Amino acid sequence: MRGPRIFLAVTALSLLAAACTSSSGSPTITIGSTNFYEQVIVANLYADVLQHAGIHTKLRPNLGSREAVEPAFAAGQLDLYPDYAGTLLLFFNANDTRQATQTSTAIPLLKQELSPKGATVLNPAPAIDTNVFAVTKATARRYHLTTLSSLAPVASQLTLGAPPECPQRPTCELGLASVYGIHFKAFTSTDEAGPITVADLKNGTVQVAELFSSDGNVLENGFVQLTDDKHLQPADYLIPVIHKSVDTPAVSAALNALSAKLTTQQLTGLNIKVSVDHDDPSAVASQWLKKEHLT
Repeated sequence: MRGPRIFLAVTALSLLAAACTSSSGSPTITIGSTNFYEQVIVANLYADVLQHAGIHTKLRPNLGSREAVEPAFAAGQLDLYPDYAGTLLLFFNANDTRQATQTSTAIPLLKQELSPKGATVLNPAPAIDTNVFAVTKATARRYHLTTLSSLAPVASQLTLGAPPECPQRPTCELGLASVYGIHFKAFTSTDEAGPITVADLKNGTVQVAELFSSDGNVLENGFVQLTDDKHLQPADYLIPVIHKSVDTPAVSAALNALSAKLTTQQLTGLNIKVSVDHDDPSAVASQWLKKEHLT
């Protein structure tokens, strides 16, 4: 669940942070990710295209939630990680809800926010992955659910399943309550749009679950995605967040070429290979890059 988080203050060390140095004397770029499979896949994509460009990398995937990744980036322990444009902008300024709905406004504001911290964002991918709230077809039929607005009158009879951060997040329970007037009977802490969440929704432990629009679980399981008719969620286009100290022309060229080919359809396909077919994320990333002639 990718709601805005409290970012730790950037220290003088992080402002001056440079990449580590490999044994050959070339800089090594440390790449991190949060702990859900889409992020792990994309971190592997970043590492592979940079290695193909002759750049040394160190991969640190599955670090945990954003609370773990962002402080590591701020402290200079990571040089690069994937994030989502709309949510990252809202993390800096929760009032930028209108600007967070499109990259033409979100990206310039992100660069403005990150620049004093010695960081920037590169070109966004066409791939977008937003938080979505889904129900089974049976639940949708029983309560006549199509939109989040239609959920409000019956939510008091239902249990929401989402990551443990959800009750404190403006794009999850807080936003559902303030924007839609949705108040659930109960909340169950689950994983990050993963197998526990899917299983809980399928077996009725929860009746509403937070998933991701590109993860394939909605399509693969025949869930009904409730339309965000009041636009609670930002437009989360996938972006590389990088320290300027390692943002060389070779690095940005490799990552921008990758992002240009990464559509929502492509990202969903990669996610399904990992979440449904249980393929290894590194292998999935490597195979796709070769198919797209990026490595």
